[in-house]
Amino acid sequence: MLSIFLNIGHLTRWRGNVLAKLGDASAMEELYASLDSADDSFVRANSGLYCDLTQAHLARGELDDARSHLQKARLLANRTGSVRFRLRVELLTGRL
Repeated sequence: MLSIFLNIGHLTRWRGNVLAKLGDASAMEELYASLDSADDSFVRANSGLYCDLTQAHLARGELDDARSHLQKARLLANRTGSVRFRLRVELLTGRL
């Protein structure tokens, strides 16, 4: 499939995504490592990454960080027009 990219950056992002959904504390390390190596041309993937960071910060009660990442996720989701990420942003907004 042409839309699947298997490199260390994407695998780190996916691992961080799963850990964030599980509420695992190590999600932060994975997600920030992924953010450091993120390719700006993958706008939709970066929207998901910021959603994951929002979720991980919410789980830790870090609301200011969660809001900051959620704002970036919202901008990117709107830029791509991704219905799935717009919905995810709205669900996370409801948790703030």
